[in-house]
Amino acid sequence: MFREKYQAVLAEYEKFWERKNFTRPILNITYPLPNTTPYRAPINPEEKYIRVEYRYNQFKHTVASTGYLAEGVPMCFTNFGPGCLAAAIGGNFVLSDRTIWFDTKQIITDWENPPTISFNPNSELWSKIIEAQRLYASDPEIHFSITDIGGIMDVVAALRGTENLLYDLYDYPNEVKAFTKEVKAQWFKAFDQQLSTVRDANQPYNNWMNIPSSKPWYPIQCDFCYMISPNQFEEFILPDLTDQMNYMERSIYHLDGVGELPHVDMLLDVPSLTGIQWTSGANQAPLWDEKWLPLYKKIQDKKKNIVLLGGISEHDLEGAERLIKSLDPTGFYISFGCSSKEKAEEILEKITLWSR
Repeated sequence: MFREKYQAVLAEYEKFWERKNFTRPILNITYPLPNTTPYRAPINPEEKYIRVEYRYNQFKHTVASTGYLAEGVPMCFTNFGPGCLAAAIGGNFVLSDRTIWFDTKQIITDWENPPTISFNPNSELWSKIIEAQRLYASDPEIHFSITDIGGIMDVVAALRGTENLLYDLYDYPNEVKAFTKEVKAQWFKAFDQQLSTVRDANQPYNNWMNIPSSKPWYPIQCDFCYMISPNQFEEFILPDLTDQMNYMERSIYHLDGVGELPHVDMLLDVPSLTGIQWTSGANQAPLWDEKWLPLYKKIQDKKKNIVLLGGISEHDLEGAERLIKSLDPTGFYISFGCSSKEKAEEILEKITLWSR
């Protein structure tokens, strides 16, 4: 199923990446098939997150229970927690009901004697990542992603503690920069290892955003920058982000909430950045709200792509119409779920009409 579907839609996704989809946005639409039920709930966090067989069976069940429309394509996200690199370079991980935590063991306790770090592909959690991807690759019907390596400074924050790191930007700026450089080197090693896994399996490149690509790419991010000034962003964050953008052939920045908006102009000025994925955050207007149209137009004016995950609601088609009619479909990607096939087909028809 996946390879047949992938071949059919890859050309459309390439149009998105190359900014050549002129008729309507790229749409990853899903809906539940009738008479289906969710897969059984995990019995504990271990099964939910690190029992590979459970994860595999859960994904197979989800695909069998889901319909896909337009450029919708099933993808098995190799999800072992956001920022899992931390657990592969000396940190640890703690399972909870809702996520995997990587900030419970702060290995940076003294900047005069920072720890030596090295990417260890045989570490406990990373070994599970490889085990899962080998299982996925053995199934010709599965399209799987690379894992969520995390943002470089976010990994540093996990190993130091976010509050401590905020003070360190003032008290130990040179030490922070030196250690961040080491983390960046390990980040690239982990990224290359994941690219190799995908390449060996003859798969398209993908990740948690579920946007297939014929060329390597990654959603770079820095959630830590929500809490710092534009000057600090420019000094401590932007150079490493730029190195990441330059390293890969395509990149989307995960702009996570209103606290990151002061940095968006600097990001848009990086030539190698492909686009922006906007997440408005808790208690903020939904992505299709007209409040965000100036941001979207700013992004498009810079000839960058826009990614909206959950960017349309079937309960607010007036907002969806305003969004689609206000923006250029070129380089525009929207994913969303609908309650039924009929509703999904209705919205697809309307979006196609609104895009003319």
